This record gives sequence, C-alpha cells and structure tokens, in this order.
Amino acid sequence: MSGVMNIIPRFKKVEALVFGITAPVLLVGYTTLMLLTNEAVFWGRSSIAVYHGMSAYLVSLLWLGISGLLVGHFFLRTFHLLRRSSHKIYMWLSAILLSVGLVSAIVLA
Repeated sequence: MSGVMNIIPRFKKVEALVFGITAPVLLVGYTTLMLLTNEAVFWGRSSIAVYHGMSAYLVSLLWLGISGLLVGHFFLRTFHLLRRSSHKIYMWLSAILLSVGLVSAIVLA
C-alpha cells in the first residue's frame, strides 16, 4: 500500500479523502438519521419530496447507492484496494441500489 501511496498525486489523495470518505460517510449518516424517523428525502430540480414508511426505505437506497459509487470511484479505485473484478461487482451493486432508489422516488411520488 505504501508503494501505491508514493505514486498517487497529492490532489488525488485529497479528492479520495473528501469524495471517497467524508462525503459518503456524511450522506450515509444523514440517511440513517432520517430512516430512524421513518423518513427519506429526495431533492429534485425544483422541489423536495419527503417519503414516509416503507417508501422511505426504498428511496434511501438511492442515497446508499450514491455513497457506494463515491467510495468505489474515488477511494477504492484510486488506492487499488480491490481486484478489478471485485471492484466491478461492487460498482454494479451500488449502481443497482441507486437505480432502485431512483425508480422508487419517481414512482412513489
């Protein structure tokens, strides 16, 4: 790992820290906090929709999928922490979560 750290430029390390760790942790934390009250929020272009109950759990998959994609793209890929095949599977699963959450937000609105 230290060999990889030496060849990665500083801006990539900062990018990985901000977008690969900090943003996903904050997003998952906020989503979890909202789910504790059985709510989920979807921010659209010009409106905000709040979902309750079971639909909140489905819509929260959108934010969990986005967090997974951020971690996969900015952190896991930058530091080569997974094999290429494992990384592809991880990214596909995150994209599926995002898609299910997005479709749920659109259909349940």
